[in-house]
Amino acid sequence: MLTIFLMVFLACFVLTGGVRRYSLWRHSLAMPEFRHGPLEPTPRDGGLAMMLILIALYFELFAKGLLELDTTRGLEWSSFVVLVTGLLRQVIHISVRTRLALQALAAFAALNWYRPDLILLVFDYSFYLSGVWMVLPWLALIWFINLFNFMDGIDGFVGSQAFIMIFGSACLLALAGEPAWTTTLLLLCAPILGFLAWNWPPAKIFMGEVGAGALALLVSITGMHLAAETSLNLWSWLILMSCFIVDGAWSLVVRYFKSLDWHRSHRMHAYQILARRWDSHFWVCVLLWAIASFWLMPLAYLAMQYEEYGLLILLLAMLPLLGGCAYLGAGQPRASVDGDED
Repeated sequence: MLTIFLMVFLACFVLTGGVRRYSLWRHSLAMPEFRHGPLEPTPRDGGLAMMLILIALYFELFAKGLLELDTTRGLEWSSFVVLVTGLLRQVIHISVRTRLALQALAAFAALNWYRPDLILLVFDYSFYLSGVWMVLPWLALIWFINLFNFMDGIDGFVGSQAFIMIFGSACLLALAGEPAWTTTLLLLCAPILGFLAWNWPPAKIFMGEVGAGALALLVSITGMHLAAETSLNLWSWLILMSCFIVDGAWSLVVRYFKSLDWHRSHRMHAYQILARRWDSHFWVCVLLWAIASFWLMPLAYLAMQYEEYGLLILLLAMLPLLGGCAYLGAGQPRASVDGDED
């Protein structure tokens, strides 16, 4: 297991380095706005290498009997569509509507092929997310794809969140006594770490939309599969993702009610405000890891043990995060927070 993990890690590390060299040769560079230190052009689309390794890895997991055909097909095809959409945006103009349509198609295909048996337990009531109710996970997938794209604003942030969700799930299932899935999830962490070795602050390459959207879909479908097949439930999964959900939703709602361009990218997410105030991407990522390790992980385990109270535990997990967004003025016009134009 350790040998395979190291081989996958090195493969992603080397391939990401190759993408970086190619981006430098093509002058495919991004000029980030919130870097720690001088502004420097940085290669982008490093997420391509990570996603290619992950897609290959899911095929290998299917070959070893750890994933079923429908699950693998849904994961691979849908992720590939989002990946290609991100690549095409680098060479041709794709409108927002077309991009959303392709994302919606990919999410629908993933759920249609996979058809997960999802159940939400709320106190003594069980809600089966099937039939017409499948529209809820479908909309959630589309939002998560765009959420990861929105949150890919500073070094190491999206990669860290993806690792937290996969590694956190592995730890929770290890505590629940499900070693087969624990091993599988730990193996999926290898390519993410291989990319983070390049993307950790100060980043030498960015993930870009080509990787963020596909990674979001892959991670989300994996979470649904775990909720359907293991003792890990949807409440635990949402708790692990609370930092992204709260920051993204809070900023969206605030900007909508203030009649701002809520559907466009902006620079007023809570994590972006912190990056400017601290003049550091490193400490924002450290904060994300600390919140996940010492606050969200214990609550996710609690939700796994007491699923009927999962909604209350999720709200408890989000409460201090909502307070932080309010304190930082997330979603507000930048002039009201930093004294600059939004």
